[in-house]
Amino acid sequence: MLKTHYKKPPVILFTTGIFPPALGGPGTVLTNLIPRLVEKKYNCMVLTFGRDDDVYRSYPVTRASLCVPQPLRGMLVFLQVFRASLKADLIYTLDTYTHGLSSLIAGKILRKPLILRFTGDSAWETLFNQGETKCDIITFQKKWCGIKAAIRKFLRTQILKGADRIITDCKFLKGLVKTIGIDTGKVVVINNAVQIFPELKKFNPYAFRDQLGLKGKIIMTMARLAPWKGIEVLIKMMPHVTARFPDTTLLIVGDGPQEVVLKELANKLGIKNSVLFLGKITDKEEKKKLYTITDVFILNTFYEGMSNTLLEAMAEKKSIITTSSGGNPEFMNRINGILVEYNNQEEIEKSIIKLLSDSELALQLGHQAQKTAYQYTWDNLVQKNIALINSLF
Repeated sequence: MLKTHYKKPPVILFTTGIFPPALGGPGTVLTNLIPRLVEKKYNCMVLTFGRDDDVYRSYPVTRASLCVPQPLRGMLVFLQVFRASLKADLIYTLDTYTHGLSSLIAGKILRKPLILRFTGDSAWETLFNQGETKCDIITFQKKWCGIKAAIRKFLRTQILKGADRIITDCKFLKGLVKTIGIDTGKVVVINNAVQIFPELKKFNPYAFRDQLGLKGKIIMTMARLAPWKGIEVLIKMMPHVTARFPDTTLLIVGDGPQEVVLKELANKLGIKNSVLFLGKITDKEEKKKLYTITDVFILNTFYEGMSNTLLEAMAEKKSIITTSSGGNPEFMNRINGILVEYNNQEEIEKSIIKLLSDSELALQLGHQAQKTAYQYTWDNLVQKNIALINSLF
């Protein structure tokens, strides 16, 4: 309930770089959170990028066109944020840079409280993907990595310092915020919520396997095809896996800057028939079909907050192999999966062979993974957000 001294339902302005029809974590959070806030009489509005998707929503959505070139686009976003902030009682941003900076400036000028949801350091991600740093995300914060990195880190730090409250989705990221130099007294950990896919009707997994040309065991990874997702090592291990389990296929779901390089690697190793690139898949039914036929799910990642992809796989009762990087160990352990060292090909191969050889162990881990995933509900996420919002009035 709202605090009794607040005479009218508060107006909350949400700003984000990602919102449907664009896909990503911020959009998923908002399309689940805002309708529940509206039901509780909060007035909500959204500012974002992109084109209108003509979907009816119980709250207004204003968009800045991505066709507008920079720096005009940044100026347009600021004007939109400032104008909307005049009517808002609180600003809640899910974008650390463009919308985040505009939200911070508008909030300071108009004296409106600001909540920032911080679920990853895009300064590090961008430079790591471009090959301009090989540092892990923690070392990156303390080391000189060039002028471009210094500018991005400075800007990000000022936005984090200016926020009244910061939300992270795991304890690891709360620790990262501390490393950056921010007071963790204003940081609240609100875990992600699991996406439950609807059950498939009249689905024949054997026909679906045939449609994809799959015969043997199936290993799947779902990730952006970026260097820190470690997909190169998964491809390199396949000759060793197929030597033990012929006709095994590695399904790679996702797109990204390494796609061409990874396909060339599969061709060079002569295993293109054992590696199937499916591109980015967002349709829930198609994802459900892939999870249904998968024997082992793997995420060989250098860095994660609280991975929505892992939560999905866990909810689908998959036996999972992932790294002990980032926030993974906070909800993955030896009871509900197998944790390995990032890019340790030998360890990954042994773990995959172990699960493909022991169906009872795979089933047991999958069952425990699902039990764990079901603890992360949207109700919990919403209630913790409401408590945080109310604390600022």
